[in-house]
Amino acid sequence: MSTEQGLFSANLISEAVAKELPEGYTARSLRLSDYDGGFLDCLRVLTTVGDIKKEQFAERYEWMRKSEANYVLVIDDGTRVVGTGALLVERKL
Repeated sequence: MSTEQGLFSANLISEAVAKELPEGYTARSLRLSDYDGGFLDCLRVLTTVGDIKKEQFAERYEWMRKSEANYVLVIDDGTRVVGTGALLVERKL
């Protein structure tokens, strides 16, 4: 298991929900290393994804991390990202 910090705390993922995943699958926050772990390939199944360089991914990741409004969840099978979802928090006045 990687000790790499994700976009948000693992405490925000319900243990009850995580237990519903098939054996070997993990729900966790997006990590910078997911660029090489299949995150963009997973997105390509859902939509058109341009040619995003690693530096561009890192820049956007850092922006999302600092914004505290982007919660990108991934499901991995122990080797690759196989699912993803996002929650965007809109702050109201």
